[in-house]
Amino acid sequence: MKHLTILTVDIGTSALKAVLYSADGSVLALSAQPYRYQTPQPGWAEARPTDWWDALTAALAELQVAGFDLQRAQAIGLTGQMHTAVLLDKAGRVLQPTILWLDRRAAAESVELQARLNLPPDQFNSTYTLPKLLWLARHRPEVLAQTHALLWPKDYLRYRLTGQLLTDVTDAAGAGLLNWNTRNWDIERLELTGLSAAVLPALRQAGDDAGALKPSVAAELGLAPQAKVIVGAGDVIALMGASPPKVGRFSASLGSSGMISSLIPASLAVDDPQRRMYVYPFLPYRLLNGVLSSSGASLDWARRAFYDDKAPLSPEEATAAASSVAPGAEGLFFLPFLNGERSPYWNDALRGGFYGLSFRHNRAHILRAVMEGVAYSLRHLIEISQDLGASVQEIALSGGAAGSVFWAQLIADVRQRPLLIFGGQESVTRPLYAYCITALNVNDSFDAALRRTFDRPLRLEPRLELATIYAKGYHRYRLLADFAAERLS
Repeated sequence: MKHLTILTVDIGTSALKAVLYSADGSVLALSAQPYRYQTPQPGWAEARPTDWWDALTAALAELQVAGFDLQRAQAIGLTGQMHTAVLLDKAGRVLQPTILWLDRRAAAESVELQARLNLPPDQFNSTYTLPKLLWLARHRPEVLAQTHALLWPKDYLRYRLTGQLLTDVTDAAGAGLLNWNTRNWDIERLELTGLSAAVLPALRQAGDDAGALKPSVAAELGLAPQAKVIVGAGDVIALMGASPPKVGRFSASLGSSGMISSLIPASLAVDDPQRRMYVYPFLPYRLLNGVLSSSGASLDWARRAFYDDKAPLSPEEATAAASSVAPGAEGLFFLPFLNGERSPYWNDALRGGFYGLSFRHNRAHILRAVMEGVAYSLRHLIEISQDLGASVQEIALSGGAAGSVFWAQLIADVRQRPLLIFGGQESVTRPLYAYCITALNVNDSFDAALRRTFDRPLRLEPRLELATIYAKGYHRYRLLADFAAERLS
């Protein structure tokens, strides 16, 4: 068993990655294959799913040329971008257009669906699948008339591998087609587009068996025909791969945008009636999940806007400038809502801003206020998670913000919790490895398998002497943020 390998695949918006793991959870090899999406009109974005398949075949060929025997890959797991629907005709051919998640043509349909169904915007914004299907029904009805099956990126590639039409609850939720109470399809919503339930794939859990490889496909790709294929999940599982699974740990991944999560035992019934947070079933857990629109992007904007746009401060220079200012930024506050906000407000019209600006403030104050504003927004989501039943004893930070020890320490200080920074970047494929190992029945638990993929973290302790300063600052931040969300947008 020690010689087996695990093949994981991540279908991104602009590249596909095939990551090969050893049995013990070490990354053996990685192949990344880029592709482009099309923008036929401003605000539109479309993909060619056949490009994903071509990228997969190229990635596997590259791994084999590098000397890796894919016949040893005993299990295969896939993940990928969410919200992007792939429509198939009766013969299994792709019906274009394949509208990407970042396409905004269905903004009007999104607003209409929110009002029509009296549902919160976390279930219907223009990134989601359902508004795009309604747009197709109105503007390209001939496409939906030919639609025999509805899939998402990981499901399309898995369909090419196995011939099975399946998906999981994360992509069903990301489509806006999941009934959150029953965790099954919401057929009435789908029927608003003119499609019937017959087009929907079977719903499965991420670690479930997804059927055998087609013998001809296995031979074409150099894979073992007996390799086990699992269902997989949308790329939201990166939240589980940001740190080793642990109840009591709050995970935050801060890049241009941000994703946060907390684990709760699956035995506990948890829901957020206000729909500030998602609740995903990732056995043996439930995953509380939130999304921030402009976390790291806010600092990038400040580095350009308040310095030389042609030669903005480096992240290291920005950190040095911000660290020259006392905690609390001398009363300057920043709302990090430069492109609306998702969790917890779900308000595209919400906008950012500064409060408390005076003659004593300079550009360094601006930078520190931006960093503190993002930290306050994280604290807000941490407290919501706690209200919903999550225990938050420590914070795990990943993404670009984790590269700044100063910013990480600031986050620890604002919430007064220890903060951990784990190395490694394969957050999205780590959980796939763990699901695959578990599916092989090698007497290994999901938790144990996932933990093996991590090294010892850097640990930062909160500075108790700053607790009062940041408690007062957070209180003021909440007054400002809630007022902006309720009265100014």
